Amino acid sequence: MAEFKYRKIVDEVIRAIELGVISAQEGDKLHSVREYAKIKGVGVSTVIQAYYELERLGWIYAKPKRGYFVSPRKALEQPDYGRSVNRVHAGQTLATAVQYSFNDPDILPLSCTAPSTVIDNELILNRLHRQVLKYRPYKLLMQDPIEGIAELREEICRHLLRSGQVFSKQQVLVTNGRQEGLLLALTAARAIGKTVAVESPVSFYFQATLKQFNADVIEVPMQSNYKDELALLSQAHQTQPFDTYLVNPSFADPTGRVLSVAEKLALIDWAAVHDVTLIEYDRGELYFGGVRPPNIASLVGEQGRCKVISIGDFYDTISPSISLGYLLCVNTFDACQFAKQTVAEEPGIALQHMVSTLLGSGEYQKLLFRLREQTRSNYQRTMGLLTAVLADSIYISRPDGGPCLWLKLPDGLSSEALWTKVIESKLSIAPGAMFSFNHSYDDYFRITYALPWDERMESGITRLAKVLRDFIRINANRHKCLLSGGSAGDDRVGHMK
Repeated sequence: MAEFKYRKIVDEVIRAIELGVISAQEGDKLHSVREYAKIKGVGVSTVIQAYYELERLGWIYAKPKRGYFVSPRKALEQPDYGRSVNRVHAGQTLATAVQYSFNDPDILPLSCTAPSTVIDNELILNRLHRQVLKYRPYKLLMQDPIEGIAELREEICRHLLRSGQVFSKQQVLVTNGRQEGLLLALTAARAIGKTVAVESPVSFYFQATLKQFNADVIEVPMQSNYKDELALLSQAHQTQPFDTYLVNPSFADPTGRVLSVAEKLALIDWAAVHDVTLIEYDRGELYFGGVRPPNIASLVGEQGRCKVISIGDFYDTISPSISLGYLLCVNTFDACQFAKQTVAEEPGIALQHMVSTLLGSGEYQKLLFRLREQTRSNYQRTMGLLTAVLADSIYISRPDGGPCLWLKLPDGLSSEALWTKVIESKLSIAPGAMFSFNHSYDDYFRITYALPWDERMESGITRLAKVLRDFIRINANRHKCLLSGGSAGDDRVGHMK
């Protein structure tokens, strides 16, 4: 219980700093240990432990005889992805080096995202499997329900209703996970082999499917002002019409961006006017706290004309071994149902009953709570370890959920060059070139904090920060040397302590 109280104080202070409740610009002073203990009704030793942890993570610092203060942090500048709309052929080759890390047990794969791994649900899944045998899931049936079992579809609707998102089971199709979900959505939208548009940076998940079907792709760069982004969409549509737009509206991979409700409604209006089908990958379940961001599909009114296919799955929330997901079909159900009937296999009945039981018992809500809390803790620890070494020397995204951070190197530095240095330290990152069909964003890279947190993870993040610091310093010194007319090989870079 004492450990829980101290962790809760750590989380509350970090959250207050991130939300601006406690200013980090000038270094606000925190309550004294005794004041905070009195406010929270906890022991002085608990607050001391929490403040020590916050200091260790770099969020606060102590001034002798004056107290604790928030460490100054520069306001984040929004990334500029340019205003050039790129038209490319999806079949071209991406940088392949990153896949290296997935198959080498000696390398910490900070390049991949598997948020459900932060908690171990094996015992729960084993128990559920034994329980659902009473439904005789392997009995011979001539045909399984195309839409998925009614119980699971109903439970998905009940679950979404808890966050104010209203769907009927007649809008839900169960799938074999997100990859099949995207294939069905593209098939239903009749986008296979045709031009599609996608927000950029582009999630590797979207790319993997688009590449296989040689679709011509229009990359529309994200803008800090969403009105500008919609203007670029209109410009792209006018130049080369398209009928389908792929979007990752909540905790976008890799940027972590979340569109506001107003921005999602503006996109819905735009799509309805231009008769464009929206395909969204909804990762809204991965929020850290507060209110779950609604998916785009839930915001289309009953009389709305916009066609939306929302892809959800349980890979992110239950286990990477769960190949089960669903489509939420708004004004698209018949097309999605026909696509499912013609190009997909039915998901296993046992697995459908397992997830249905998990949802119906209320245990899924508890599981999600633990997942979000652990993921948020991982994020806070990762930020603390990175900023303790790097301070404010580079841009690091500050997401409100999701599994990853998006970092920008100083101008002129390459994340693929950084990757070769990182691999030498038995780590892997995802260079920015992975997130564009034309290898843009070479000065960006992505890492994950959503892996099981242990000593290996903690030391790996610290090691990454030091490699990154030295990479930036060495290249900065080399650049200065070249400007002064010396040889790049003459620089002498001492080891930082």
